Amino acid sequence: MSPNDARAASTREPLVDPQGRTLDYLRVAVTDRCNLRCRYCMPAEGIKLFQHHDIATLEELERLCALFTELGVRKIRLTGGEPLVRQGVTKLLARLVRLPGAPEVLMTTNGLVLEPHLDTLQAAGIKRINLSLDSLNPDTWFQITRRKGHDKVLAVIDRILERGMGLKINVVCLPGLNDHEIPDFVELTRKRPLTIRFIEPMPFDGAGKALEDSISGREILLRLRSRYDLSPVSQPADAVDRLYSVRGFQGRIGIIEGHSRTFCATCSRLRLDARGRLRTCLYGPPGVHLVAMMRDGGTDDDLAAAIRHELTFRFRDGKKAELAHHLVGLESMASIGG
Repeated sequence: MSPNDARAASTREPLVDPQGRTLDYLRVAVTDRCNLRCRYCMPAEGIKLFQHHDIATLEELERLCALFTELGVRKIRLTGGEPLVRQGVTKLLARLVRLPGAPEVLMTTNGLVLEPHLDTLQAAGIKRINLSLDSLNPDTWFQITRRKGHDKVLAVIDRILERGMGLKINVVCLPGLNDHEIPDFVELTRKRPLTIRFIEPMPFDGAGKALEDSISGREILLRLRSRYDLSPVSQPADAVDRLYSVRGFQGRIGIIEGHSRTFCATCSRLRLDARGRLRTCLYGPPGVHLVAMMRDGGTDDDLAAAIRHELTFRFRDGKKAELAHHLVGLESMASIGG
């Protein structure tokens, strides 16, 4: 077999971990900067940021995304920090949409500066947005985010829907702070074709501490069923959310058990943090530094081999992965790439 034939054979093989899980979803943190200071993500004073020269360039991220699509990735999501605080990110999104293999390209944003970019995003081929919004009340939202601008985030919801774009709103449920708003969020789905997803809080506040207060997906579901007529919605086997329809409502609601980690057995996700390090589990430590390899002259063949090698160490589940952090604690979600 010639080197070219070997390369083609390698790229046709899917990325599979030791448990037999196929990895076809890549989350890419384009920055660790954020324009909010959400209390479940970082301390009020913020986090120690990566040095500018350590951050992967957009060209480096594009090259890595192209390689991952060759290796079978079919979905790419840009995250942060807040991705829209990085100049040029909308142009990167447009280039990723046009990659060979036509991966589905998505973005998660806090919405604070989203509206001016909506036309550009839609023209680039972005069909759906995930929006982080933890309260419908401006005072509560300020308590959680430590910043102003709630009205801008609320206003962008209908602007997204008016364009015919899909919308998922992610709500981190914080006991005693916003969990009483669960019914209010469900009401958003009565006449809007959007999905509200309630997320268990996770210990990624940058302080490396265990959760003091939490709420399980099971409890969230019990509260929902006490008020609404729910019907399960069929989901792909590797979905991280349990999805439900509410009788008479246009939208849907979901639950993501990120702390309980009930979906590890079918997890198909890989992550690149803002430095270009591969993370095979949200709860695990960073692995091979792909951008460093590139800057040292590594070829795509070298990178592909390093990715496959890193997968041989992928943890069986998030609880096993968390044990690898027991000495230093878990980082901020902004550092990992949410």
